[in-house]
Amino acid sequence: MKWGSFICTTVIVALIFFFEWKKMKLASKEDQIGFVLILLLAWIFSLFNLQQMAGPITWVEALFKPFEKYM
Repeated sequence: MKWGSFICTTVIVALIFFFEWKKMKLASKEDQIGFVLILLLAWIFSLFNLQQMAGPITWVEALFKPFEKYM
């Protein structure tokens, strides 16, 4: 992970939060929690290098590979 992209992404997420939170104060608690969770989830996903990560099929193959001779 490159520190420049991490800091830049964190600053952008913080700016989105602070500019939109003024409008979110009028919303219900559920909407506020949803806003924070979606923003946090997007920030966490931005930390991973998703282009280089293995897909779900690779994970399933690795999980069931030891049981191959029994199936």
